[in-house]
Amino acid sequence: MLKRATKITSLLVTAASIVSMVPAMAADVKKVAAEEGTVYQMKVDGPTTYLDAELNDKDEAVYTYKDGKYTKLDNAEPGDTFGDIYKYDGKTYLEMADGDYYVNVANGEKTDEDIKGNVDDDAESAARKAIKSDNDGRFDKDFSAGTITAEIDHGKIQTLYGATGTWRRYNYKLETARTNGETYSTVFSDDKGKYIDADYNLGNIGVYNTTGASVIVKNTEDTYKLAVDGTAYEIKAQIVGTKVNGLNDEGNDYITRTADLSIWGTTDNWATKVNLTSKLYFGSANNKHKQDASTGAITVMQRISKAQSSDSKDGIKYAKDAKTYFMTKDDGTVQHFFGLSDAANADSNSHGYGWFSGGSQGYIVSQYHDLANKKQFAETVNFKTKDGYNYTDVDDADSVEVAYVDASNPDTYAYAIGAGDFYALSHDGYIEEFIAKDSSWQKLYKVDGGMNKINACLPIFAGVWNKDDGNYSIITPGAPAGDKKDDTTAKATTVATTTTVAATTATKAGWVQATNGTWSFVKADGTKATAWYQDGTTWYYLNATGVMQTGWVNDNGTWYYCNESGAMLANTTVSGYVLGANGAWVK
Repeated sequence: MLKRATKITSLLVTAASIVSMVPAMAADVKKVAAEEGTVYQMKVDGPTTYLDAELNDKDEAVYTYKDGKYTKLDNAEPGDTFGDIYKYDGKTYLEMADGDYYVNVANGEKTDEDIKGNVDDDAESAARKAIKSDNDGRFDKDFSAGTITAEIDHGKIQTLYGATGTWRRYNYKLETARTNGETYSTVFSDDKGKYIDADYNLGNIGVYNTTGASVIVKNTEDTYKLAVDGTAYEIKAQIVGTKVNGLNDEGNDYITRTADLSIWGTTDNWATKVNLTSKLYFGSANNKHKQDASTGAITVMQRISKAQSSDSKDGIKYAKDAKTYFMTKDDGTVQHFFGLSDAANADSNSHGYGWFSGGSQGYIVSQYHDLANKKQFAETVNFKTKDGYNYTDVDDADSVEVAYVDASNPDTYAYAIGAGDFYALSHDGYIEEFIAKDSSWQKLYKVDGGMNKINACLPIFAGVWNKDDGNYSIITPGAPAGDKKDDTTAKATTVATTTTVAATTATKAGWVQATNGTWSFVKADGTKATAWYQDGTTWYYLNATGVMQTGWVNDNGTWYYCNESGAMLANTTVSGYVLGANGAWVK
């Protein structure tokens, strides 16, 4: 194949030219050198980077880069679009040309087998088997026994982005249609068949009439008695997970989603039914509010545990814990979200689009592309309760002006999502990450100002390039250190450093939360624990000032992951990265 046209006549790339480093704080941003090479596309997948490029003045080819070495990936046709990475039957495949074929990244072998389809089929089969075994009347037996992916809207697989990447969303046909006419229920399941029916448990929702009489609605199947406008009703709640422009995000312990909640009533044992949603108040006696029910339902956010309840509904397991939050401020007024393409929080209401995402940091982030002004806005969504009213609190938005290739083409917008976290390539040459706990953008690296494309996978792996200028950079920390032989000893050696806390009679040993929401652990001698600290059977990591860390933690070159509660994870997979028995990143 002939090389594509390029401005560069002589290219030289060596493994030593690739920068190996870890992210720096904004005050000490490291500069990354640009290397010569015409890159047409790049995909960063942890320690391995895939490039469709012309390197060393050779014809265009597809390469893998890992541990300082470039390897030509045979049978991956240059010019064909990179897709996702799939692990199947003990092998790792790169999807090519929108799934037309796949390439085994270990040996370059090409297969026309539908690898993504196989992965989805296996996950679906595991879910179907578990549900078929448990089902005792909740789901249609014929439907649950057969394929659940035949229909576009109901039954279509949706892989959730988030902590593990192994959870999927399905819609199972109910044996009996719901009160509102809905015939399907949302089921979330991992690829091993652990599932939850998400449309049953609502948590505790206070529902009030105009006189202040109330009931606590706990699920979508029980009925409750409440008078509305002087009529005695039997009421029931219904919920439907939103499918388009909604939120379906998998965290370490919870799935967060948007859904439509409605309240229905009857006076004749459900021979006829009335939608009462617009007539009711929600919350508590001291803090209750009407919601916008102009569509017949209220859009809410739910936090649904991935853990199964010990009980079941007609044999089917539902979420152990669930909580429903109204998409308002604490006083019931409308909360604006970038994720719903509502740009009221931005400094411009120009044309753009929004979406929600979660990620390794344990937060939900609401984001907006301002296409006309080349800005990326982001804001952190917090879930709070005030006087019994569950609401969503949005932090102040922050924005970064991004680099473009072509301002008229949104697909060339210089941003990347890695493990659910958000990255942008700024117009002045910085790779920036949105830090959810601070609701602000943080500079990670300074790259060549001409770079206009970015791909990233966690703040430790990223790539930028400019095809027309013929240069690029790959950022990687190098190979992981792997498991330590002695977990206890290894961590104990890092616990010795402490920071003295001013001695006062009010100082107590144990976990202490500062006014800014951060946590520290004060030991019996009045000092703060730093580095690794074991509380019971759980390890936590605290920085040099004693602040507990969440997300990815780099300890002397070895990477660990601490969930949103600060607990170090082990023997699990986070965003596709395997953590060993002592919590260290293995691969």
